[in-house]
Amino acid sequence: MTDRTGAGTTAACVLPRLTRLLREGKGVRIALFGSSTIEGVGASTPAHALPAIMRAVLAPFAPGGVEVIGHGVGGDDAEAMHARVGAMLADRPDLIVWQTGSNDPLKGDDVGAFVARTRDDLATMRASGADVVLMDQQYCPVLETCPAFPAFRDAVHHVAAQDHVPLFTRYVRMKSWCAELGLDPVALSPDGLHLNDRGYRLLGEALAAWLIELTGLPGGVASCYQGDDGA
Repeated sequence: MTDRTGAGTTAACVLPRLTRLLREGKGVRIALFGSSTIEGVGASTPAHALPAIMRAVLAPFAPGGVEVIGHGVGGDDAEAMHARVGAMLADRPDLIVWQTGSNDPLKGDDVGAFVARTRDDLATMRASGADVVLMDQQYCPVLETCPAFPAFRDAVHHVAAQDHVPLFTRYVRMKSWCAELGLDPVALSPDGLHLNDRGYRLLGEALAAWLIELTGLPGGVASCYQGDDGA
């Protein structure tokens, strides 16, 4: 079976540790690592933020239990995240979902340095034995008007391809949600940068479904989390 990462490997090889633990009915620990999306900036309550939504969606697939830990600090770029890698790994995650590359173009960081730092930190994460996936940037007005943004979006995709890391394409998916639902981007990102409850719900459901798809487990996810945000 060909996966959705473009690497042409089987699903079990894409996320071997997560796949094994879920198939054996053992507990799973997932670390969400990144900046404001992981911190939950813009969510009305922690229950509407990404960790809680993903925990609810993934629970039926994890009879041994699933723990989703958020390691997010709003405004962090690659260098700031580098300083927190050790603390995140101290939680001994089985899977790391790394959201990166949104603040770097806004701060005027160098894209070459971003790529080098990201690749180094990916190697450190993988050396821990955890599965690792990348998540690219959000589709929002602030980044759309940032001249440096396209280069950083391409950089995340480049690193994922070069290092054979599964990539969750948030940017394309958010753009599709706006088109399919007839929404302006500010409907999911009212301040032009951070998600609201509806945006987090869509993201959490899609990300959890993608992870389960990569494991090859039967059943799949079809919006099994029902938020109470009225969306």
